[in-house]
Amino acid sequence: MSDSFETPLDRAFRHTAERHERVWLFMSVVMLTLFMLGSLFFVVQDYGLVVGAVSEFPAQDNAPAGRLPTYGKVIQTGPKAYAVHMIGHVWAWAPSPLHIPQGAAVTFYVTSADVLHGFEIQGTPINVTAVPGMTGKVTYTFRRPGSYHIICNEYCGLEHQAMTGVIIVDPEAPS
Repeated sequence: MSDSFETPLDRAFRHTAERHERVWLFMSVVMLTLFMLGSLFFVVQDYGLVVGAVSEFPAQDNAPAGRLPTYGKVIQTGPKAYAVHMIGHVWAWAPSPLHIPQGAAVTFYVTSADVLHGFEIQGTPINVTAVPGMTGKVTYTFRRPGSYHIICNEYCGLEHQAMTGVIIVDPEAPS
């Protein structure tokens, strides 16, 4: 913006101001780049980097030797005792919905196929962190019939808020 009233002092000031703006812009870009690279380094160093497809499901400590547990099914393990192998993956819980009989003690084996997820069943004290390659175990007895919502309470990505599931506790048959 050259004006006919611009003095040599004004031109010198404008030149100096433009140079300072370029220096600060360059320093900001360099600092942001270093921050991003440093964060990426620590994430990879601390959590490992999950890239590409994950094998079907990680092996579980409770599965018989050489056999993977049955995902997606409610398995009866005794009278009024069941086991469910839950897997969290972006952005769903499998299996869902689950049908559980009222009064049944259910052992949940919880893992993740990709990133950290939080396995919380609303209305119960169940709250397990699903970690890739590791299995969390929790047992709970559902005493009241109805629907219980499974939510992810550990931020896992853009559709985190939609990562839900349902457990339907069916009422006991009258005797």
